[in-house]
Amino acid sequence: MTVREQLSKELEQAPDSLVEEILDFCLFIKQRQQAKVNNQATETKTNGILDLLERVKEIQAQVPTEEWDKLPHDGSINHDHYLYDSPKIEG
Repeated sequence: MTVREQLSKELEQAPDSLVEEILDFCLFIKQRQQAKVNNQATETKTNGILDLLERVKEIQAQVPTEEWDKLPHDGSINHDHYLYDSPKIEG
């Protein structure tokens, strides 16, 4: 007899109050397992983002300082100017 069959047999013979408790316990266990799966998925995403950021840092380190100096230092203020050629804000 399998465990599933044995459990089914016991449930058939158990009083309703015990069956309710067993159901509550089963639902609790399922919820806990789902939370573990969700946590693992979140950790995988987080690790992926951290790997990406690490790769960006590696690429940035390869760019010579002279090249970084050629970039505009007022990019956040004049971002519309550089993207859409709107008037430049002096600041």
